[in-house]
Amino acid sequence: MSVGPDAKPVIRDIAMPADANADGDTFGGWLLSLMDMGAGLVAARKARGRVATVAIDGVQFHLPVKVGDEV
Repeated sequence: MSVGPDAKPVIRDIAMPADANADGDTFGGWLLSLMDMGAGLVAARKARGRVATVAIDGVQFHLPVKVGDEV
């Protein structure tokens, strides 16, 4: 599994109005959910079985993700 600038996305999604606040910025929890799903897919392939997220150390969002953005 490749990590870095040449890595390909595991999943893609488009931010919709239901995923955002009144200002059109997506909720951080929605983004974390997507990250967890992508990481889980990669981990399950590597483990060849079921996996679970136990903890994350932290996430820092540098820019807002707007409705209509592909992530």
